[in-house]
Amino acid sequence: MDITIRGITKRFGGYTALRGIDLDIRSGELLALLGPSGSGKTTLLRAIAGLEPIDGGRVLFGEVDATRLSVQERRVGFVFQHYALFKHMTVLDNVSFGLRMRPRALRPPRDEIRRRALELLDLVQLGGLHQRYPSQLSGGQRQRVALARALAIEPRVLLLDEPFGALDAKVRKDLRRWLRRLHRETGYTTVFVTHDQEEALELADRIVVMNRGVIEQVGSTDQVYDTPSSPFVFDFLGSPNVLPGEVRDGAVYLRGAAAPIDGAGGLADGAVDIYARPGDFRVVADDPAAVDGRVIEAQRTGVLVRLTVSLRSNGHTVEIEIPQPDPEIKVWSAGDAVRLRPAHFSLYRERPGQALEIAQDRSGDYAAPGSRGR
Repeated sequence: MDITIRGITKRFGGYTALRGIDLDIRSGELLALLGPSGSGKTTLLRAIAGLEPIDGGRVLFGEVDATRLSVQERRVGFVFQHYALFKHMTVLDNVSFGLRMRPRALRPPRDEIRRRALELLDLVQLGGLHQRYPSQLSGGQRQRVALARALAIEPRVLLLDEPFGALDAKVRKDLRRWLRRLHRETGYTTVFVTHDQEEALELADRIVVMNRGVIEQVGSTDQVYDTPSSPFVFDFLGSPNVLPGEVRDGAVYLRGAAAPIDGAGGLADGAVDIYARPGDFRVVADDPAAVDGRVIEAQRTGVLVRLTVSLRSNGHTVEIEIPQPDPEIKVWSAGDAVRLRPAHFSLYRERPGQALEIAQDRSGDYAAPGSRGR
């Protein structure tokens, strides 16, 4: 089931939660709506489900205009963050509920409802627990019951609103792997909301990054992580270091460096912001494109060393992660002098009254200064 969203607008009083959203959701894909609180992601999910009436725009399920259809007519399976299970019902009755509430003409026979519910409990790895009550299950088990209940109605679309947000870290990780396997087995068009970038990157086929009621970027996990379309996307998908740089004669220079780190990707000369994640830096011995710094703090975490470095040329502090060298050769400590250069970065420049200028998709360990390195 393809879902087509065109020009969706939603207001709550004087607050606009969705600002003309356009989005195409492909049949059978697992799509993440990612963004901070207040970005509009849950409102968009509820609008797709029919739980939230919209003020403008259209929602199409395949060729059918579903904009004015009820939740039941849209046949969506919806999974809430806090399960929304009926405490007084057994697991079996919870999963069967949607089928038992169908109009008589559309309701399967009682034996068929029971058979289908038991099959779904096996699918979500809860076979044998059908007589228990929600209070007798763990949080992860309850969420799987909620998912089985959503699947019981044979939905055309599966929608999940921060389905693992109420669970602890280990259970969340286990359930993410399990949901990915389940999606491969069922093939439902699935849309889930999350504010957890790791969750989105691990689960989704594509990610929709939202901010203040608009879509900042739509792309595969590789696209949004490696080539973020704006400083907001870069910042939300990791903890960036933002360094002052300069474009001169088509090349990019770190402020204080004698040689360029790469080409400017078409940006005009002038000041530019260089965004690089902690793992994107390299410690180099002698490189005119690098900048000097001094270690303020060093902390080893497994095979990585996290260094906080103060840069001599511009006073900026950067956080970097590098592999732990052989302890017999080097152990980093506060006060050590280092030379750094980013091995992967994006450039952004925003001028008053003009569109954001972007140059990105730089990666690899660079070749000779001024050349395109991969």
